[in-house]
Parts: sequence; C-alpha cells; structure tokens
Amino acid sequence: MIKFIFTTLLIIFFIRMVAPTLFRWLLGMFIRKKMRDGSFYTNMHQQQRQAQQQSQNSNGRTKGGVKIDYIPEQPERKTFNGGEYVDYEEVK
Repeated sequence: MIKFIFTTLLIIFFIRMVAPTLFRWLLGMFIRKKMRDGSFYTNMHQQQRQAQQQSQNSNGRTKGGVKIDYIPEQPERKTFNGGEYVDYEEVK
C-alpha cells in the first residue's frame, strides 16, 4: 500500500513540476533549430502566400469582392384565411 502511494505521489510530482519544464525546454530546442535552419520563417511566409492565393483564386474574385446574383420574383402567396381549430383541455 505504501509503495502504491509513493508511486502515485512521484507521478503527480513529475506531471506537476518536471513535465512543464521539460516540454518548455524541448519546444525551445525545436524553435532554435528551425530558426537556425531558416525554415521557421520561410514556412510561415509560404503558408501566408498560399492562403492569399487561394482567397484570390476562389471564384475568380479577390477577397472582399461583391457579387450580386439575380433573384427571380416570387409568385404572390395566397392569404391565410384561418386554420383548423383544435379543442384542448387545460390540465392543472
């Protein structure tokens, strides 16, 4: 029983104290490596350029353009002269 409690406390300590520091260190190493290679910024700029090109290419218009479609006239609707009435009982 004491071994289980000790193991549980050790796992909680690791998750609470060590894991965030370890993840922060690994993320920093990854970003430094990408910046050293020069691929960090080029990937961001390529993604932005692709997004701009896609927005310009969609439907042959630029983003924010206005397109007006023809809306045909609707036939006149008949007026509603009433409906079917249903009896109901009030429940208390």
